[in-house]
Amino acid sequence: MRKSDLVLIAAVASMLASCSNEKFLEDNQDSLEAIGFASYSEKSTRGNVDSENNLEFYHNTFAVYGTKVNAKDATKFQYVFGGKAVTGNLKPDGVTCTYQTTADAVLGDWKYDGLRFWDKQANYKFIAYAPVSNANPIRYNYAAADSLVGAQGNWFKTNEDYVLQGTNLQATPTDTVIIKGFTVEAGEDLDLMISSCNSQIGKTHAEQVPLSFRHILSKLNVSIAKSKALQDCTVTINGLEITGLMDKGSYNESLYDISTSDSKVSGWTASKSDPYDYALIYDTLGQGGKVLNNGTFSTDNPPVFTKGKPFYFIESLVMPQSITAEGQVILTMNYTIQSGDYVEEFPYELDLYDVANLQKFDEGYNYTLNFTIDPDVIIFDANVSTWSDINANKIIEEED
Repeated sequence: MRKSDLVLIAAVASMLASCSNEKFLEDNQDSLEAIGFASYSEKSTRGNVDSENNLEFYHNTFAVYGTKVNAKDATKFQYVFGGKAVTGNLKPDGVTCTYQTTADAVLGDWKYDGLRFWDKQANYKFIAYAPVSNANPIRYNYAAADSLVGAQGNWFKTNEDYVLQGTNLQATPTDTVIIKGFTVEAGEDLDLMISSCNSQIGKTHAEQVPLSFRHILSKLNVSIAKSKALQDCTVTINGLEITGLMDKGSYNESLYDISTSDSKVSGWTASKSDPYDYALIYDTLGQGGKVLNNGTFSTDNPPVFTKGKPFYFIESLVMPQSITAEGQVILTMNYTIQSGDYVEEFPYELDLYDVANLQKFDEGYNYTLNFTIDPDVIIFDANVSTWSDINANKIIEEED
């Protein structure tokens, strides 16, 4: 073979290698795309902070974990978001994503540091919790070193018991539920959320990874209105308190079961803190109490009465738990009714066990106890007993 032939063969081989490489890049990595997230609470439309279905309505941070596995060789994997699961640290920190009021040019609504790019030869799994806070006890726990996101035995758990403080969003009563406010910024009770695991194929990935979050605590609201009988009276709520609920809990997602059965199983194991002084409280704080709204009458004949909008006096997170007959979870309320110049005080007490729908608080459920103050008016009916007749007869005889 001549030297010139060798040169020609080498040139052809080089050209084939180049074409093959270009074809590989075209099919797998033709353009680098950053991994972005769209984070929801249950169902939602992305990017609306006024929608209760969007995570950004509640929190502006979440911590994400993500791993990728080579589609052709499962032994090749990488921790893309969050620390690596290693012996001695099976609950590493996730990567913080922060909501942007002005969308990031590359990542959109949720921004993280250090761009990650899609690998078209890999399959991914992502999972997250919210919010990111030192006070948030939730972490993603890997079952073993080198375990991947979504692997069997991986669960969200608490690092330590979480204790509720009794934060009440309705410290100043309003006529609507407030819903949000259990945040890092408030520095009190947190509306803890975890996401389901989301799988993505690198080659056909979603434009943004959709993470769907759910609440893992319960929420209790207490509203009060007055009836038609009190339309012309001033009804003032002077105080309301709920005592006896368990305030401390440890969480293990593996216990959670919301099957089709009637008995839902919570991931929380609840107890009372020691010392125990937990209560859900509406206190007038010397402000003179809250006067309930009057109702309205329609122009119909006869007029139809519609109750005035109720006020909410309690809106608090509750540790998921069951209430027993011996549990003594007691609601006490004090209110006054003024009719004309007469004012009367009314104490009220209710064992929450007596309300069937409040005998169990399931995680992710919002409970509302609606009161209508509707007393019977004291009415008198006067009658007179008739005279009882007694006849005394005397015959008068004339004397001779």
